[in-house]
Amino acid sequence: MSESGTLSALIEEADFKLRWFDLGRRLQPVPKSTAEAFEAGQKAWPYPYLRQAWSGLLLQPAEGGEPAVWFLRFPLDEQGKLQLQARDGLLRALAQELKQAPASESAVQLDQLLQQSGLLFTPSSERQAAFHAYTAKLLKQTPSTHYAAVLDYFSDPQSSRWDNLGLQGIADLATRWEPQKELLLRQLPHIAAPVFINLCHCLENEAIDHQLVEVIATRARESLNIDTQDTPDFTLIAAAVRGISNSPAQGLRHSLLKELLEALQRQPSSSDIRSTSVPPISVQPIELLAAIGSRCPLDLENQPLAQLWLNALAQSNKQSTFNLLLSDLMFLPQVRASLLSTLRDPARDETLAQAFGNFLHGPKPIH
Repeated sequence: MSESGTLSALIEEADFKLRWFDLGRRLQPVPKSTAEAFEAGQKAWPYPYLRQAWSGLLLQPAEGGEPAVWFLRFPLDEQGKLQLQARDGLLRALAQELKQAPASESAVQLDQLLQQSGLLFTPSSERQAAFHAYTAKLLKQTPSTHYAAVLDYFSDPQSSRWDNLGLQGIADLATRWEPQKELLLRQLPHIAAPVFINLCHCLENEAIDHQLVEVIATRARESLNIDTQDTPDFTLIAAAVRGISNSPAQGLRHSLLKELLEALQRQPSSSDIRSTSVPPISVQPIELLAAIGSRCPLDLENQPLAQLWLNALAQSNKQSTFNLLLSDLMFLPQVRASLLSTLRDPARDETLAQAFGNFLHGPKPIH
């Protein structure tokens, strides 16, 4: 085993340059010092998601050649630190194999051992596309062959086909949003909904500016159709929330989230559906609520937003989703206090009180 007892050290001893990324809530680089402190059990993973560290490792051979990519998820303890037994078992196996393997075969040996470790995971297709777009830009490589077709489509979306566009090309555009900002501002209102959704899923990794946030938010509001009889497109609205979730334009995001959550509150409850002719907006809001909880967690430090979100989540009657999202957010110290303030409020909504009780103790048995 390497002297420092970390995966980073072992990989560097095998003559690779290593970069760490987080792929949990979004794609973001992790500083080398932070990753090494996490591996050593000294610090918590900075971006925990569902009680795990979802990481992407980019390994560049020192002698040149194509880099290797590993997607690993590490279990976290109650403090958000690495469960050291998972690290130690992997390191022992890796160190033993690398001692026996020639340098030319080290990458193959590492990959084979990781396949057996149980730590590998397969990211979603849009996360993989975003990762490859981001790392290609980082390594000063050209974008994929799909990029040109995406730019052609955006130049005239109303007269062009969108169904043959490659997701990788859309991810390339999201990564290059700054030089292409004018094109995006002009065409985001007009692109086909599936392209908009995929683009927003990739833009969640980018710190887009207030101008793009305004255009994306406007399209979400239009899709909400509060004043019509149409059923809102919650897939598109949830994607819009994800697309603006990493922007520094926090005020604009809070305004949209408040508007969306208040719209949910104004609709009939499930018990009222049969007695009203108004199609309830609560048909499928869970995708939107999950997007807010998973991609905008720090926005829930805002007490009014936290209250609106918790009430809407409880009223969705999806106890399993309530439990999953709340368990995840309780793991974040920044958000925990805000949520508990609402959950423990004696004047809280009765539906929320019941959902929280089920979260703590399980549903009451029916006699």
